[in-house]
Amino acid sequence: MAIPKNIKILLPWSLLDQPGMESRAEQLSAELKAEVSLGHPLYGLDAKAVASRIDRDDVLFELEGAPNYLAVVHLTWHREEDPRWPSVQFFKDWEHWANEDMVPAHNDR
Repeated sequence: MAIPKNIKILLPWSLLDQPGMESRAEQLSAELKAEVSLGHPLYGLDAKAVASRIDRDDVLFELEGAPNYLAVVHLTWHREEDPRWPSVQFFKDWEHWANEDMVPAHNDR
């Protein structure tokens, strides 16, 4: 995970690269893979969970092979057949995510 040094993670987000959180990151990545169906924008992409919100089921994933390499996904915790779910929002880089998602969520607390 290559979080730029100028990005400070703010609540309600929490990084998953902390000691003891490796299994949680793997669990969230596996859950995403189980939830997406054929036709979903993330279907077939490698996604690694890097942060999660502590107040809802939103997870930030790093994506391999995608032009927008970060995505926030609202996990549903069951297998979806409708490719509109789970919902996903893409971000072109860390600054875009911080400005459009993390900081507003922090300010709304």
